[in-house]
Amino acid sequence: MKPYSILILLAMCFAACAGPSSEKKAEESEAATDELSGAISTISNYATSIDVKGSSGNKIMVVHNFNRGDNTSGVTGVFSEKDTPIRLYIYPEGPQPDTSAETWFYLDTVTVKVKLMREVITTASGVIENSFYFNDDTLLQSETRKAADLASLENAEIVPYKSPYGEKDFRFSPQEVNDLAQRASIALTVTRRDLSPAANEARKQGASHWATGNEPGWSLAIIPYKKILYTGNYGEQKIEFPAAQAQKGDNDATEFKTSADGHTLEIKFENKVCTDDAGKKNPSTVTLKLDGKVLHGCGQSLF
Repeated sequence: MKPYSILILLAMCFAACAGPSSEKKAEESEAATDELSGAISTISNYATSIDVKGSSGNKIMVVHNFNRGDNTSGVTGVFSEKDTPIRLYIYPEGPQPDTSAETWFYLDTVTVKVKLMREVITTASGVIENSFYFNDDTLLQSETRKAADLASLENAEIVPYKSPYGEKDFRFSPQEVNDLAQRASIALTVTRRDLSPAANEARKQGASHWATGNEPGWSLAIIPYKKILYTGNYGEQKIEFPAAQAQKGDNDATEFKTSADGHTLEIKFENKVCTDDAGKKNPSTVTLKLDGKVLHGCGQSLF
């Protein structure tokens, strides 16, 4: 056989071997891309379902003065029926520089690890949204989009995220992301020293407002979407009212109206400092009208 014939046969052999292998690699790559796309879509849908729960009755807790680096922030947490955090929102408080960031964490209901971290950064020139998708201890994908304002962000092009901090960016580390989320979760549930044991208990149930008075001793806890609890005569009388939406009253007062089992209750939280019998100053002056009887006391928003 001539030498060039041998070369042709070898080339044909290599082509036969390489062809299926290349096709297989292409199929595997396409399958991996489809799998990643499916995982990202599942996480996005999960985050949307959590957002719905956050506005339809799940327990909410709020804490202020959460230290995040050089900034002081507020934290709002949405909890599952098993009382584990499923969404955390960290937002800036007080005077802000030209650049400020808001961050949302969506946590797995079982592992309580972050599935999605989304941040919106507002600058003097526009708005940036960064999203990071996680599977347990693995970063699946990071992406970003920019727009002149929030209204334009939805239609902005999504591109891979490139960090100005390089590989040291904590957003690339599932461990560091989970550590921040855990610190925020702990801050939410820590007993507040400025509240009484009863007020702390109401707060841990998800109460947004708390008030007390002495005509004779009474207390009130407003738990959004759930109920309004009135306790009177130093604990002898307890009435559970249906939840009521907050209404805006005169001079930015917050008002509620509800009724149950023949009882009626009207509540007004006014933005007037109130000093209770123990000498403690409270941010709100509270007036109740229970079955027509007017009661006065002090209170505050727990949010």
